[in-house]
Amino acid sequence: MSYLPSISLSSIFTFVGGLVLTFVVSYALNLFLTKFFESLVKAQPRFETMYRFIRRLIVGLVAVIGLMATAFTAFPETGGLIASLFVAAGFTSIVIGLAAQSSLSNVISGILVSISQPIRIGDAVMFRNEFCFVEDIKLMHTVLRTWDNRRLIVPNSVLQSEVVVNYSIVDPTMLVPIYVRVSYESDIKKAMEIMVDLARKHPNFLPAEGLPNAAVMELGESGVVLRLLTRAKDQPTAFMMARDLLREIKEEFDKHGIEIPYPKRHIVVSRNVEEKVLRIADALEEIVKLYRAANPSKP
Repeated sequence: MSYLPSISLSSIFTFVGGLVLTFVVSYALNLFLTKFFESLVKAQPRFETMYRFIRRLIVGLVAVIGLMATAFTAFPETGGLIASLFVAAGFTSIVIGLAAQSSLSNVISGILVSISQPIRIGDAVMFRNEFCFVEDIKLMHTVLRTWDNRRLIVPNSVLQSEVVVNYSIVDPTMLVPIYVRVSYESDIKKAMEIMVDLARKHPNFLPAEGLPNAAVMELGESGVVLRLLTRAKDQPTAFMMARDLLREIKEEFDKHGIEIPYPKRHIVVSRNVEEKVLRIADALEEIVKLYRAANPSKP
């Protein structure tokens, strides 16, 4: 017995009409849910990630159900055909099942991420040593935009199982530590005053109790390590503040004669080597005297 369906012109029209109807319904539903959730986001912005994911999930389910209903309505024999294919191609079915399992894992992970919200759209995060902003959380994957405007497409199941540093969750403010080394001969107290004053005057400084402050952190081989501790509203601002303050500190240190040391090496030779070098110098000096005596007209 053959399961191959006999395709009629009416079946084709029914199928095409069903596809068009499914597209129109999905499109209209997407517009409605977008406007509906936008009003909810205005009242509760922290749920934007979850609302956006729910909208995509609902529209996706409606599209899949509409497509299946259209296929079975237009071609009733399709059910028998699909059954025969699964019976005849068991290995293929297993492969498809495994692929679907991976996809389903990404969808479930996306649902869990959207509900628990360890990351949200717009958050600044560190993922695999890449500083990124969460641009979007889709059904199957999450889009991360790096600081240099690249896009990382991360499967939701991978994102859920990895450790992600979230700079924006709970409290986006950041302490900004800046380390500077000065020479032992420099005025340490003056250097610390300059650092604190520059940090306090910076336009992005976020006031907090006890900040900014400077402290001696280490007495190193070539100098004293000072640490300036200040505060910024978020990680991107903290990065730019650190760059600005390093430049300003260098300029002010130059004005006040505070030295930032660099490696210096003193070569110490043994006494024998020193004596040999002195004898060579004396011999060269004798040669020069003899040459001048033999050639008085030449310089």
